[in-house]
Amino acid sequence: MSIFGQLKGAQEMLKGMSPDQIKDLLEKAKESKGMMEEVIREEVEKAIRARNLVSREEVERMIRESK
Repeated sequence: MSIFGQLKGAQEMLKGMSPDQIKDLLEKAKESKGMMEEVIREEVEKAIRARNLVSREEVERMIRESK
C-alpha cells in the first residue's frame, strides 16, 4: 500500500472518532513508539557487545583522554 493509501485510510479511520478517542490513540502510539525505541536500543547495544565493537561514547572518551 502506498503512503497516500495509508494516509487516506488513517483519515477515514479518524473521521468517526471523538476528540477523546483520538487523544487516547495518540497516547497509545507515543507509548508504543517509546517501547519500540527501547527494544531497538537494547538490541543494538547487545549486538555491539556480542561483536566486541567500540561504542561512540567509548571512542569519544578515548579521544578526550588522549589529549
